[in-house]
Amino acid sequence: MRFKLLLLIALFFGSLASQAQEYLQMIDAGTYKVQEIINNAEAYFANRDKGRGSGYKQFKRWEYNALRMVKENGYLPTTEERLNELQRWNAYLNSTAQNRAVLSDNWVEFGPKAWSATSGWNPGVGRITGLSIDEGNSNHMIVGANTGGVWRTIDGAQTWTPLNDYFSNLSVYSVTIHPSNADTYFFGSTGGRIFKSTDAGATWNLHGQIGSSNVNKILINPSNPNMIFATAENVGIYRSMDGGATWVKVIAGDNRGYDVEFQPGDLSVVYASGSGFHKSVDGGATFTTISGFSNGPKMIGVSADNANVVYVLEAANGIFGAFYTSNNTGNSFTKLNHGGLNFFGYSTSGNDNSGQAPRDMGIAVNPSNVNEVHIAGILTWRSMNGGTTFSCTSDWIPGNAAAANIGYCHADVDDLMFYGNTLYAITDGGIFRASNTGTVTANYYEDLTDGLGIRQFYKIGVSQENDFKVSGGSQDNGTSFYSAATEWKDWLGADGMESFIDKTNSNIFYGTSQFGQLYRTNNGGSTYTGLNEPGSGSGNWVTPFEQDPVLPNTIYVGYNIIYKSSNSGASWSAISQNFGGNLDNLKISPSNNQIMYASRGPVIHKTTDAGATNWVQVTTPGGVVNSIAIHPTNPDKIAVATTSGNRVFVSNDGGAVWTDYKLNLPNFSALAVIWDDNGKNGLYLGMDYGIYYIDDTFTDWQPYSNLLPNVIINELDINNANNTLYAGTYGRGLWISPLVDSTVGIEEVISENSISIYPNPATSEFTIALPKSMKAEVRVFDITGKLLIYEANATIANKHSVDVSFLSSGTYFVRLNTEEGTATKKLLIN
Repeated sequence: MRFKLLLLIALFFGSLASQAQEYLQMIDAGTYKVQEIINNAEAYFANRDKGRGSGYKQFKRWEYNALRMVKENGYLPTTEERLNELQRWNAYLNSTAQNRAVLSDNWVEFGPKAWSATSGWNPGVGRITGLSIDEGNSNHMIVGANTGGVWRTIDGAQTWTPLNDYFSNLSVYSVTIHPSNADTYFFGSTGGRIFKSTDAGATWNLHGQIGSSNVNKILINPSNPNMIFATAENVGIYRSMDGGATWVKVIAGDNRGYDVEFQPGDLSVVYASGSGFHKSVDGGATFTTISGFSNGPKMIGVSADNANVVYVLEAANGIFGAFYTSNNTGNSFTKLNHGGLNFFGYSTSGNDNSGQAPRDMGIAVNPSNVNEVHIAGILTWRSMNGGTTFSCTSDWIPGNAAAANIGYCHADVDDLMFYGNTLYAITDGGIFRASNTGTVTANYYEDLTDGLGIRQFYKIGVSQENDFKVSGGSQDNGTSFYSAATEWKDWLGADGMESFIDKTNSNIFYGTSQFGQLYRTNNGGSTYTGLNEPGSGSGNWVTPFEQDPVLPNTIYVGYNIIYKSSNSGASWSAISQNFGGNLDNLKISPSNNQIMYASRGPVIHKTTDAGATNWVQVTTPGGVVNSIAIHPTNPDKIAVATTSGNRVFVSNDGGAVWTDYKLNLPNFSALAVIWDDNGKNGLYLGMDYGIYYIDDTFTDWQPYSNLLPNVIINELDINNANNTLYAGTYGRGLWISPLVDSTVGIEEVISENSISIYPNPATSEFTIALPKSMKAEVRVFDITGKLLIYEANATIANKHSVDVSFLSSGTYFVRLNTEEGTATKKLLIN
């Protein structure tokens, strides 16, 4: 009996230990419903610290996006579903092009592409998750942005070009340039998926899959490029012997995959790490597990200066665990003593208990000095004595870094790598380079991400002025403000959320960070004031925060109760009942500020007296409500974007009856809606792929995405003073376009009749002829909608030829996207 009792206790505590990672594995698996994952995660965090480094912030970020994109059956759409739907939608657009009018959509990227800290405390451009540098050309690099795709530079980071804006998957976790063919790229994504391009990133195809987890690293054998290793975080370590088409898990006993390295000078020796450290002496065919470690995540460091030395960096429960060194090519290791210091936290002296490894965890060793070891978690550290001692080389707050005479590097370092003697840090705010790693000063790091438009906006707020101003909150990089006079300025840190500009004084704007912490600046972002949050002071990950359209100095915040302040946030009063949980959305009628709508999940409440009496629940349209739009002149006419299969609903009676507006919309996620006050009930919809428009003159939705990347559209806003539509994207920053009714001369619009292609039928090439010179994006699709050829920014000097010699006989479509519209022509190839 005693044995059985002990066994039950062991099983109980073992189940608790496995639960610690279970929700992460459930996310990766893709076979669990979103609510099942949320329940598991909330159970895990119920009695745990939820502060910095706990992983709770990362979970809530995932939850926010998952709840907005969940399908009616409770599961998230897969990448394959998105690939197939985008292909189907392109086939539909091609076949119906001649029946559509050319609208005035002309999307222009507006950044930010650089950071300029004012009162923001952790400025950066956006999250980078991977970096690869051409071994034969240090000016040629590619990087991966978390939801912003793959980018390329061929001039040493002076300029950057996006590579897969029009692909259906911009989620990138690792990138690699082929060692002997510099036009061949790989990127690792979610769900173990690896994509390949053979035309320097112009087109991409799903090339292989390793398990079902984020692909952390792709390592190609330079002497035999058909041999590729890849690690998948919650699945393990894989090898391919056919260039990545098929994969085999090579270490059966380790279900984690973090790092893989070749021994310098001997490619038959491979080191790999997950929960354990493993060594192969036969090119990765078999591995031996080396003992002497704990079971935390591990990263590996090697140096060409001394191939016998191997370093292993280990995490323990998110913080620094241990540092090991080997002098015999990894056959045995010695654990060094660092006196309980934590090199993964926020403290530059190593005296805190924060950290979020393995998400933020890296090691790199100088190839010319085996004793120079760099490690990172939230900050970066350096050892000049083989890891015996470490000193901090960066801080995550610019002012603090300058005061300590160390470098500024954005917080949360995903990885470190050396190219020659130059160190690169891949972070949540961009790429930082240390060219002289031997001397630490305030200028230790140089930011290389100027020009990368990869900001992940959650929300934006636009002023109603001809000289437009906008404030937007983003993941990892705070809240930023743009005006023509100042360009972009970073005025808040943390994760930036809802933000808006005061309607009467555009030097005053408001912002929030995660869970509804409130801020205001009175001087254009030079300084800020933290506001006293009412009630619980805590809302959803993205908390509703609105300004009254009529009353000055009046703002509202939606926690589990809606609060109103009539003095710019100095004091608050409740104007609603307790809704039983935090709100997702709050909107105030611009034509009658007594009428407001609020939503939580699928449920919508309404007040017609500004909350003097309890809010009343209206009819549920279906699905979780992602966005509410109130008509500019009719407070009872509302539109909602939902997770329902019908995507969009419109009510003309304040939510009593809803009309399904799915019509011809593609099966992407409906995320943002906004009415246009154009006299014909214009309605814009932002999805995770594209923007769409409908009004009383159309029977179907019209695509409104000319020159816009296939990126998540989190919010839309309109500036009626300059007739401009704004899109806050989650991965490609801010984009702007004229509204549908903007004045466009007939001579400024291209059409199928104003362009020609010849010969048609074609054999080896065809020529595009335009009435005048212009820049265009040229795409060639097959009849199923698959993109086969893509030329970005092609300058067509009246005529432009395209090589199609590699295409089979059949029917194709040629699509031109220009500043003057979109045109599609059918092409036959013999």
